[in-house]
Amino acid sequence: MRLSDSQNYINNQQLVNKLFRFVDFELAKTILEIGPGKGIITSTLIKQNKKIVAVEADPRLFHELQKKYANVTNLSLIQADFLKYTTPDEPFLIISNIPFNITADIVRKITDEQSKLHTAYLIMQKDAAIKFIGAPHAHSPLLSHILNINFEIKLLMDIDKSNYSPRPKFDTAFVSIKKRENPVFDKQKSEQFKDFLVYIFERRKPRIKEALKSVMSNLQVKIILNNMNIPEDKEIKKILFIDWVSIFETFISHAPEKSKTKTHGSYKKLLVEQSQLQKINRTRKDA
Repeated sequence: MRLSDSQNYINNQQLVNKLFRFVDFELAKTILEIGPGKGIITSTLIKQNKKIVAVEADPRLFHELQKKYANVTNLSLIQADFLKYTTPDEPFLIISNIPFNITADIVRKITDEQSKLHTAYLIMQKDAAIKFIGAPHAHSPLLSHILNINFEIKLLMDIDKSNYSPRPKFDTAFVSIKKRENPVFDKQKSEQFKDFLVYIFERRKPRIKEALKSVMSNLQVKIILNNMNIPEDKEIKKILFIDWVSIFETFISHAPEKSKTKTHGSYKKLLVEQSQLQKINRTRKDA
């Protein structure tokens, strides 16, 4: 099966024009498009007085795009797996209908510490969009809280299934992921917060009281939850990002050093595990 056989293409130019009204093109000089497909977004992007970089993995689509845009001077077409591609070393925007099956991997890549992303405007599955936004709109996965340290995530609009060929089986949405001018934490505290959250989530204790008892005393947990009016049996996936920040601040101020040592390195360990999993998955696809 070709890569292009598993993609859902936008078929409505009016929709693209509507999406572009949300985009602030003045934020960066370079615009990156992931998976341009047949070029409906690309054709609108090249009208902007910007440097456009479009990364397409599918060889057949790439060659069709090369022919279509042979005389366009502000467009650079690159044939590559985006997950292996090195993003621009200058502030950039992303405007893309991304491959839905690798949404989380793409979001991790464009928001990592090395990325110069200013804002990403992405079409994705609505379920994924709501999860990235997190509680109270949906159960918050770990990634949504990690994203919220440095980025603001907003659902801009829903997109009807009729705007695709072939029509997807799920609902989709247009989302912005914008770099915060002022991150919630400095670099050191950010790493500590990520370690803390990863350690808590990996205990696989669904309720907040039991989860926090893995790093705090029973009395500390009781006081924190009472002060914050959080029920002891509330699921950790329903805890708001802002409440995790408060819980973490208490942990840093009052937890014993052995508890902080226990969580140290949890985030880096998770990244290694995710990287190994990605390599295994890519090897299976190439086989």
